[in-house]
Amino acid sequence: MLNFENYESTEEELLILENRNYKSCSEVNDNVIKENGILVKEEKTNYVYTREQKVLFICIALSNLFQYISWSVLAPFFPTEAARLDASPTQVGLIFGIYSLVQCLSSPVFGKFLPVIGARFMYIAGYFLTAGCNIVFGFLDKLDPGLEFVIFCAVTRSLEALGTAAVLTAGMSLIANKFPDAIGQVMGTVEVFVGVGLMIGPFIGGVLYEIGGYTLPFAVLGGVMLLHSFLLLFILPLDDENIRTKSGSYLWLLSIPGTWVATSAAFIGAASVTFLDPTLSPELEKFNLTPIQVGLVFLLMGVSYGITAPIFGWLSDKYNIPRLLIIFGCFLSCVGYLTLGPWLPLHIPHSVATMCIGIIVLNVAFGSAITPTYQDYLGTVTFNGMPDNMSTYGVVSGMFMCAYSLGSFTGPFLGGLLVENLNFGTASSLLGFLNFIFAVVMLIFSLFEYRCGKGRRKMICTSRFNHRTDGGQYQEITYCAQ
Repeated sequence: MLNFENYESTEEELLILENRNYKSCSEVNDNVIKENGILVKEEKTNYVYTREQKVLFICIALSNLFQYISWSVLAPFFPTEAARLDASPTQVGLIFGIYSLVQCLSSPVFGKFLPVIGARFMYIAGYFLTAGCNIVFGFLDKLDPGLEFVIFCAVTRSLEALGTAAVLTAGMSLIANKFPDAIGQVMGTVEVFVGVGLMIGPFIGGVLYEIGGYTLPFAVLGGVMLLHSFLLLFILPLDDENIRTKSGSYLWLLSIPGTWVATSAAFIGAASVTFLDPTLSPELEKFNLTPIQVGLVFLLMGVSYGITAPIFGWLSDKYNIPRLLIIFGCFLSCVGYLTLGPWLPLHIPHSVATMCIGIIVLNVAFGSAITPTYQDYLGTVTFNGMPDNMSTYGVVSGMFMCAYSLGSFTGPFLGGLLVENLNFGTASSLLGFLNFIFAVVMLIFSLFEYRCGKGRRKMICTSRFNHRTDGGQYQEITYCAQ
């Protein structure tokens, strides 16, 4: 039974609470009573999504789909085209890598000023910028070969990354604001669209490139996203009247020890996922697989992640165990990488079948380790006193995206470096042990937090709603469980 303190309720206000429409996706049961002037809610309620929440979810899901198609569409043909235009492999790697690096640097800035700018404006403006950069990128092959081509590609890709950082930061904040009781479930479902985008992006890029050359993939994708950005002006729900507050504090956020755990989890998770980008395909080619067969293996990655991510999100919401799921995911990542390698002392035969098993285990692990991280982040900061409002969502989203983008930049670099100097099996085993060490450290910290800190963290903000005051203005009331 959770007590909602710091709120003296009258009979009229109790009636409002019992009959209100939640700002979140839940509706209250009859189990709301009044004890000693304090409102008490006995059990969690069932989810009933409002029309506004459904529209917002569709907007975010489709935007993430197109964002990640945009990120992956150039993979099958750009290296060849860049080499034709006198770009070295190192310069091509820079063009790919600068995307995540710019996201890492810009996400905290967007998170800081999100409450001031407004989540809706930042979301639409960032999406429009990404669409425009896609179209521009499709005409860069008309430039002079060499340095001019490389510089313009890097600049355009950087601007595209700025737009993506704005969209993802604002989108995560909107999810936290509009779905406070279903953050894990919604984030997990959105991850399905991320996985689909990463899966079909290279396929769409390859098909359109075969049909119309270098320009067509970017022109088609950019045109669709540009149309979508205009539609967002009319269908994306308006910001709440009270959503604009002062900027959140990164110093306060980083002074909370638990946030370093969540930040590290986002970094390790992203690095573990992207480690396979430059290393898996060459290893599979040693088995004389056709490009279609290699593509099916990558499809297996997306399918296994897309199926399990919403399940772990639901478990995180249902039982409020995001930290436990992250730890489990890191341990399972270790098992997956030791199988994928494989680690020599295990005496596992190195075959396509064992690699596929390792890939499935890994992507189940990624669903467990990555999906609940944002929810754990929010639970940690609100438990330690940060306000449950858009200013906090902004800095949490910014820091989460910063860590995730840095991991996305580090993973491919680390993977290529280790495979080049060692071999795929040893490199995979090392990354597996890195996940194991991190899981042990997180487990020890969590036990210390439970036994020597403030005890087990609970759902801090379980009900929020707006009602009109006598002046006609909306007032937000937050109940905090102790």
